Amino acid sequence: MPTLHDKNAFTPFRAFYYLMTARYFFGPLFFFQNRLEFSGRENIPKEGPCVFVANHLSNWDPPIIARATDKPVSFLAKEELFTDKFFRNLVRAYGAISVNRDKPEPSTFKAVRDMLKKGWYLGMFIEGTRSKTPGQMGPPHLGPAYFAKANKLPIVPVGIVGTNVKNGKAYVRIGKPLEASKDLDETTWRIMEALSDLTGFKLPPRELPLKETESQS
Repeated sequence: MPTLHDKNAFTPFRAFYYLMTARYFFGPLFFFQNRLEFSGRENIPKEGPCVFVANHLSNWDPPIIARATDKPVSFLAKEELFTDKFFRNLVRAYGAISVNRDKPEPSTFKAVRDMLKKGWYLGMFIEGTRSKTPGQMGPPHLGPAYFAKANKLPIVPVGIVGTNVKNGKAYVRIGKPLEASKDLDETTWRIMEALSDLTGFKLPPRELPLKETESQS
């Protein structure tokens, strides 16, 4: 399947619209529903784009991350969301780019490069799906380390707690930037350790992540 995204999503107007809805709609919504707090925005690089890499608990994590970072963030989203009637228009409107998690298409890398050139930030969930075990992160994927290395981006870990609990307390904690190394496994586990420190969640058993990002560019 070719990479799916709205090619007109990365205009200055759409970035402004994205941030306004994050600040004045999603922000108040999650503040009253989950008493959302966020910290660590000073860790976001002052110049140039980065890749925000987070753990994943809720379908609402993308707009929550946008509010916490106050940046227009385009997320790599699984292809299935683009065929779901409920999510399709929403994910396209907010700049999501589809990705084949088993073997990303060359067009995915092109879409990411085009998006970055227009001043947006890349967002990825290292587990690839929502965590199923309370208090523990799921097995990681190599995608964030690979995309960061391929695009020469610093990695900013974003720890998320409580977004999956209705009327509970939620936190978003932004960690210090990491640099991707040539060893994708090593980079992946450094990200996981940073996310564990930010969330207090246990790491999964340390075994090789799924190698869904074979060399393509």
